Amino acid sequence: MDVQSTTHIDSDLKSVKTQFPDVLILGGGPSGSAAGIALLKRGDIDVMMIERDDYAELKYGESLSSGVRSTLEYLDVWQAFSQGQNLTPFSSQVTWGNEQQRRLGYMFTPHGTGWNLDRLSFERLLANTFVKRGGRLVCNTQVITCERQASGGWCVTVKSHQQEMQTIFCKYIIDASGRRGVMRTNLNLALTVHDRLIGVACIGTLPETNSRVIESQVEACEYGWWHLSPMPDNRVSVTLMTDPDIAHKIQVCKPEVWNALLSAMPFMGKLAEELVFPDKPRSFPCFSSYLQEAGGKDWVAVGDAVASYDPISSSGIPRALASGIHGAFIAVDQLFSSGDLLTTYANAIQQDFKQFLQTQWQYYQRETRWPLATFWARRRAVIAISKEATVFATHYFEQKLAPNPTHMKANELQDLWLLCELGKPLKDVIAGFVQRHLHLPEQKVLLGLQELIELGYLEIANEDEEDRVFFNTERLYFD
Repeated sequence: MDVQSTTHIDSDLKSVKTQFPDVLILGGGPSGSAAGIALLKRGDIDVMMIERDDYAELKYGESLSSGVRSTLEYLDVWQAFSQGQNLTPFSSQVTWGNEQQRRLGYMFTPHGTGWNLDRLSFERLLANTFVKRGGRLVCNTQVITCERQASGGWCVTVKSHQQEMQTIFCKYIIDASGRRGVMRTNLNLALTVHDRLIGVACIGTLPETNSRVIESQVEACEYGWWHLSPMPDNRVSVTLMTDPDIAHKIQVCKPEVWNALLSAMPFMGKLAEELVFPDKPRSFPCFSSYLQEAGGKDWVAVGDAVASYDPISSSGIPRALASGIHGAFIAVDQLFSSGDLLTTYANAIQQDFKQFLQTQWQYYQRETRWPLATFWARRRAVIAISKEATVFATHYFEQKLAPNPTHMKANELQDLWLLCELGKPLKDVIAGFVQRHLHLPEQKVLLGLQELIELGYLEIANEDEEDRVFFNTERLYFD
């Protein structure tokens, strides 16, 4: 059954208002499909997958590391993938750190390998494989509520695009709903967010007479960075990565502004002269986040629902596939064994995210041309104070004098200042602040304290001496 025949798939289920799968997967992207395919390897688990869309909308251009081959082979989709995708070795033109354009391999390295990915075709392949192997796929449907049952398992209410309601009872949930995090929202869990990155993108078309080979391009600018990626059928995906407050300030979602900024880019601007953009730019979240509570006795989060990554890492899809497969293992362990795998999985996610933060910081450290620009200051900042220090003095804080702090919102910075009582250890200030603002990581709070010092609202002292300390350059951002 082809996933594009979603009407047929949905109609098979409309006559049955209540469903009873063993495992319900929320989200039919790479992580959800990988989880479903892995579960169906057993042959004794009834699996249903809920997808909000219908695999018809074009996806913005992406690339995929060749290291993902072993994962696709495990899912038994490598042959179909290799026949349906262009596996010409990936190369990228990168302008980062200086004005020179360099041709690199995959992921900012001269030796990495990968391919430009037809993302829509890839997602269809995975979803079709899930259906062909016995999974039940319901498209154009979103989750309304998830309620835990006293006897175990979940009661999930879903609604189709035609406003038809359906009830699903399941033993286990795999949350592959992406950054929106259905289970996190339903269970009111805190998501730790490390940045506020968004993408503002358009898909352009080249003239039919175009014979030019289009390569992926990355080009940094004062307010963020641009990414251009070739797509099938003479299409090209162009995305600006920036922060929402910066995007709002320069009105980048307006087509005329977006096009003017693109045209002004030294390298991409020349290529953009050939492109026609039929639609308005669309914004979407690209922030880096981490869910500390990766699951429970009857659910687990995978893909972007458990940890999402800045696209600069070019590792989102491999991580999504891997975590989806691991989520399947955890579901099986919970349904048929001791359920001990969840702790190992959560620890692995945490360690992987810490490594990502270090790599992300190293990438952004390479760009030094705009040291005072807000976008780069947020990503290149070094933590130069110790949380073992104490508050030495505070000075009157006026929010209107700091309307746009670099590392947190103005109201958050004021809340932080209010907790800075004389003689109070910074670690206690941080602990009290994080209790009120669960989404902010400790590193971001330390940078906020540092900003209060730089703005003249706070003075601190080392634990062992009364000399005021402002910077200790031996401490790095992620030590």
